[in-house]
Amino acid sequence: MGVADVSSAISSGASWRRAFVRGVAGLTVLGGLGWLAWERAGVRSEAVLSLLGGAGLGYVALAAGAYYGSFPLRASRWSILLAQHLQPPALPSLLELTRWCLYGWLVNCAVPAKLGELYRSFLAQRRSGLPLATVFGTVLVERSADLVVLACLLPLVAWFLGLATEAHVMPLQLVAAALGLTVLGILVSLRRSHRLVQLLPAALHAPFLRLAAGLQLGQRTFFAVTALTVPLWLLEGVRVYAEARALGIALSVPMSFLLAFLAALLTTVPLTPAGIGAVEIGMAGTLMLFGISGEQAVALALLDRLVAYWSVFIVAGVPWLVERLRGS
Repeated sequence: MGVADVSSAISSGASWRRAFVRGVAGLTVLGGLGWLAWERAGVRSEAVLSLLGGAGLGYVALAAGAYYGSFPLRASRWSILLAQHLQPPALPSLLELTRWCLYGWLVNCAVPAKLGELYRSFLAQRRSGLPLATVFGTVLVERSADLVVLACLLPLVAWFLGLATEAHVMPLQLVAAALGLTVLGILVSLRRSHRLVQLLPAALHAPFLRLAAGLQLGQRTFFAVTALTVPLWLLEGVRVYAEARALGIALSVPMSFLLAFLAALLTTVPLTPAGIGAVEIGMAGTLMLFGISGEQAVALALLDRLVAYWSVFIVAGVPWLVERLRGS
């Protein structure tokens, strides 16, 4: 797959139309479910708006700082993976990689199916000259590290809260474990390229081998990637904790991490961009299960999505648009 093919796939009207229709359909379904849940819970809109209007701006700023502070860490992790294949000056700078991570998040927030990962791979390929499949392989390793560490941390938090065997928490642990094991299985299989390539048509041999090259992970690189992934998830918990404090909700640190991990799992729902709709319903529902009032639960879910979803269209969207207008 060449650069022109990827650029065409990303910008193709048919692809964007399909993604748009899929996103609208998903939002319609989840919107209906959310409205039913809202009615059944008896949530008062004016109380939710009052909570949001009185949110402490200092804590909201802390939540935003924790969220966007994770992008330089993501860029550092990606740089370590790319450094296995590139040396300066071909290796993109940390600033470039951070910007591309933000642009990838922007696309993920705009369309379903995680197309942002392909988009940022294309941006890095254009700058570095590496085969696109190899760059995409490094992105797969990076996002796989997220899932595997999440699968390990979620049961620990549930155990700390004494909820490891609770009926409404156990499915989350099982889903996280299943995702982590599936990802590990796929990556291990793809790394054995010399065997699998023989099962593919001849036309796919070269792209597959390039992808497998991007999946290579040396021992030192493995530990470096893991060391950067753990604080990424810590920042996710800090974000939710700060949002709860902004609204005056007494949410413990472990529960904040549980909610952050739940939100991360729900962003993998492929029906809508970045899990929009599913995350709000899941977070609010979980909070109400643990005794938080409906108004507080909905307010926290909405504030979290304001910080971790809607703000992306400004923080990443404005510079992306400026670059497009300048013809970059």
